[in-house]
Amino acid sequence: MKCKPIILVIDDSPVNLTLLHNMLEKNNFQVILANSGEQGLVLAKQNPPNIILLDIIMGGWDGYDTCRHIKREPTLNKIPVLFLSALGDTENKVKALQSGGIDYISKPFQREELLARVQTHIELANLRQNLEQEVASKTEKIKLLFEALQLSYDKAEQASILKTEFLRNVSHEFLTPMNIVLGMSEMLLEETDLTDEQHSYAKSIINASKKLTDILTNMLNFAQQFKGELRSAASEFFLYEIIDNILQQFSSSIKNKKLLIEAVIDPTLYTAFYGDKEAINKILCKLVDNAIKFTEQGNITIQVNAIEYFEKGEWIEFKIIDTGIGISKEANLFDTFYQIDGSSTRRYDGMGMGLAVAKMFTETIGGKIGVESKLGQGSVFWFKIPLQLVR
Repeated sequence: MKCKPIILVIDDSPVNLTLLHNMLEKNNFQVILANSGEQGLVLAKQNPPNIILLDIIMGGWDGYDTCRHIKREPTLNKIPVLFLSALGDTENKVKALQSGGIDYISKPFQREELLARVQTHIELANLRQNLEQEVASKTEKIKLLFEALQLSYDKAEQASILKTEFLRNVSHEFLTPMNIVLGMSEMLLEETDLTDEQHSYAKSIINASKKLTDILTNMLNFAQQFKGELRSAASEFFLYEIIDNILQQFSSSIKNKKLLIEAVIDPTLYTAFYGDKEAINKILCKLVDNAIKFTEQGNITIQVNAIEYFEKGEWIEFKIIDTGIGISKEANLFDTFYQIDGSSTRRYDGMGMGLAVAKMFTETIGGKIGVESKLGQGSVFWFKIPLQLVR
């Protein structure tokens, strides 16, 4: 059986109390009567009503004081209070609402109006209570979901950190023996009398060691970047020296291909610069190596130009131009582990880390990198970086 709504009536007039009691009970309300504000507060605490009807002019606490006392109680402050008074001027209505009342009905009141307003405010209070409970329930669920999500994120982050640390340690530890293998193989090739067959074996070991060393170095660079250990180290240098070293470094790589590699440097750039020489060298190595890998014949050209001046230096643009296979516009070349051909039978080897490393170093020293290419016609990889001039 549905419970009757409880109405607390606070009025110091016995006639008004009797009138309201009879009228409300006939309309299926449970009525509690109080003849003073003080008594009304006590009764409300003992049995919190659904709504309070409150007179203004009373001995002791008047209606305003009574309403303020009720609203100070945590268990009562959300109960709607309707003022009933013969004081129908605007000033008293405003004062009633300011003290915490939700509505104001002037005496003498109309029975139908009073019942309609009482019923409406009870329903609104119930709706508000239900909404608050639902919001609280949803909020608790959302809070639990956020806690679960945070826990998952923390675990994922911890796992990622562990993987990165493992990657860094493995790369670092593997590099030492690989350098020994590479060095000893080169000594074997250069300082030992070998048969043609042994000579071929030694060269294969050297080539494989260089590839594996490059992979391990890339892995170590990524691990350092993730841990925030990748730092830019500036020094004084000449651009042409870096380019000369690149040409010399890759001269042997083009011997087995019908390739010509050359450099074109703006004559105004034969001056000293200040910046991260090692990073520039690594970026060029990755881009030139990529060009040689995907170019069977033709030319590879390294162009270096000044494109913009700023207060203490210049923006320098490097272009690596090849006549290779070219790429489609959809290719995400600078994504880690991206492969132009991802099949198990692909023609070109590698892990798809070189260009991603080039991008990483370019951004570390404040530069930008990109590519322009036409499928089957070749590619132009470029990067531009700010360098300070040495005065």
